[in-house]
Amino acid sequence: MYLGASDVETLSLTIVLFAAPANLVGVYIDDEYVEMPELPEVEFTARQLRASVVGATISEARVFWERTIGHPSLPDFLAEVAGRRIEGVRRRGKYLLIDLSGDLLLSIHRRMTGNFLLLPPGWEIDTSLREHDPAAWSTKGPTIRMVASNGTSYSKELLYCRACFLFEDGRCLLFTDPRKFGRIELWPRSQEDAALQGLGPEPLGADFSPERFRTALAGRRVTIKQALLDQTLVAGVGNIYADEALFYANIHPRRRADSLSQDEATLLQQGVVSVLTRGIEHGGTSFNDYRDLWGEAGDNYNHVHVYHQEGKPCSRCGTPIERIVIAQRSTHYCPNCQKATVE
Repeated sequence: MYLGASDVETLSLTIVLFAAPANLVGVYIDDEYVEMPELPEVEFTARQLRASVVGATISEARVFWERTIGHPSLPDFLAEVAGRRIEGVRRRGKYLLIDLSGDLLLSIHRRMTGNFLLLPPGWEIDTSLREHDPAAWSTKGPTIRMVASNGTSYSKELLYCRACFLFEDGRCLLFTDPRKFGRIELWPRSQEDAALQGLGPEPLGADFSPERFRTALAGRRVTIKQALLDQTLVAGVGNIYADEALFYANIHPRRRADSLSQDEATLLQQGVVSVLTRGIEHGGTSFNDYRDLWGEAGDNYNHVHVYHQEGKPCSRCGTPIERIVIAQRSTHYCPNCQKATVE
């Protein structure tokens, strides 16, 4: 058994996959701080989806964990996405946006552990666990395997499927999410601004200018690390790329945001753009659960300079990288290149 879409008259809708609240970049689980996918991870997936599913028509959606759907009600969601053609794929901050026919927007926020996986035709979704073992079903979700295969699953990336979109051409787009914090919402495209309210400028867009960035920092009395994580200041930056941008600009993460000179703020703005661009080029950073559309881990882990590099020599000066905690977030920096006081 599964939840399927019913026939309804055509409605103008937009499906939106939502991220966490605007200022949330990670959470503690079992005393471990777990990062959420940041802008490069979302952008890389958006580009893969844009190249793979634009033009495809959704025959139906199936949902295996009801709370994955944040808006509208589950029956309405299932009915309204059926028959919609994917017209485009975009990103706003950490939100993945899929434009559907009928002026609808699908907004997906993966939060901590959500991933997309695109399967070719020939796979089946077995929901028998729902009846046989409800407790296991609540954790694992359906079993997904090749039709007429030896019964083994494709890979561990197929576990914990919370929702899927079946295309008319036989392909299937899975949304897997072990922690169940990811959310998918469907909105009329006319409500996009309201759905995404509170986000600052796009760091890879023209609005994120050195002048605007310097002005925004001038009124902030928090540490520069905290300021970079504020999604109202700049959308999409999280713990990984904040640390890397500060290293780029030789700025200590505990410096007050309003203490930066004009030149320092300009260099930091350039650093944000640089490290995000590099992260996209390398497919994102996989430290925890992030995977791309084909189940592959991002390679940017091999290109970071300070994040999770505690005790390793600085790539510039050889000084061991140190780790501190700022606002309950792990922070990594070089004590020699990023001095606490300005000389």
